[in-house]
Amino acid sequence: MKISADPSGALKFEQTDVSATAGSITIDFTNMSSLPHDVKIEGNGASGGTDEITDSSTTATVDLEPGTYTFFCSVDGHRAAGMEGTLTVK
Repeated sequence: MKISADPSGALKFEQTDVSATAGSITIDFTNMSSLPHDVKIEGNGASGGTDEITDSSTTATVDLEPGTYTFFCSVDGHRAAGMEGTLTVK
């Protein structure tokens, strides 16, 4: 599953609705802006995600059951500014 932060530095992801197959899911996160961002997953009792990065990319693996989850940036104020989306796991 690929997710990227807006490269211009806006507080948003380039994707707001992504999907994946249940099981072990790799998050490929790219942040080419100078602002720090990460991707965290929550919902259905699950949590996890990537480390905070700037001007680079990273990966993380999470185990998810079928359902609907929220992905978001956990840097202070970023989620409140709209940096979140929906992950549908089938």
